Amino acid sequence: MADTPTGAVTEDAAPIPEYPMPRATGCPLAPPPAVGALRGAKPITKVRIWNGTTPWLITRHADQRALLTDPRVSNDDHEPAFPHVNAHRAAIAPHTPKLITNTDAPEHTRLRRSVNAPFLVKRIEAMRPAVRRIVDDLIDEMLAGPNPADLLTVLALPVPSLVIAELLGVPYEDHELFQGNSNRVLDSSLTADEAAAAGAARSAHTWAPSSSGSRLAFNHTGTAYGVKCLPVAW
Repeated sequence: MADTPTGAVTEDAAPIPEYPMPRATGCPLAPPPAVGALRGAKPITKVRIWNGTTPWLITRHADQRALLTDPRVSNDDHEPAFPHVNAHRAAIAPHTPKLITNTDAPEHTRLRRSVNAPFLVKRIEAMRPAVRRIVDDLIDEMLAGPNPADLLTVLALPVPSLVIAELLGVPYEDHELFQGNSNRVLDSSLTADEAAAAGAARSAHTWAPSSSGSRLAFNHTGTAYGVKCLPVAW
């Protein structure tokens, strides 16, 4: 935007802080103290990120909500000036397909509609027993394992990938492989080639039809239809 946003600080009025900012030594989930200070004093301000560029940092919830619905703001990480969080994300962005997470309307709207069916309330509610089993199994493994445990590693990361595997119909014996490659795809320490290899490995499996003979079908965007089927290839 051409005009300086309300609450912003101009570059000649104060030094531009580095981002991300150091976290406190207490709760690892708490935002950095400097972010809290900015929320009170300069809720809209520029920060300097890893590559020296200075995007805007928005720290107030109301401002964030307003920006998320403003068509002038883009989520397209293929844009040249997109503020990638690190060098890894910048390196893989040109090779990343158009997804719900990196597109704007109308493409985002089209992609979102194409995946609405598997996430209807009835279908998600039907998955409750499977999700409970996944969480219970992981908690049992955590209690039987080393003490103390890292909740991020043993619970927070595995649950989403295993639930997605359940949603897609990945056979239980392949869950560990699916989860491992999913984690590698999201690992910011990997090179673009390593992340691409993990993504290919996750997508290269071929499974047999389910007992009912149904197969998981994909449209041209790669969207899966039907959550009670086993994928043939993806």
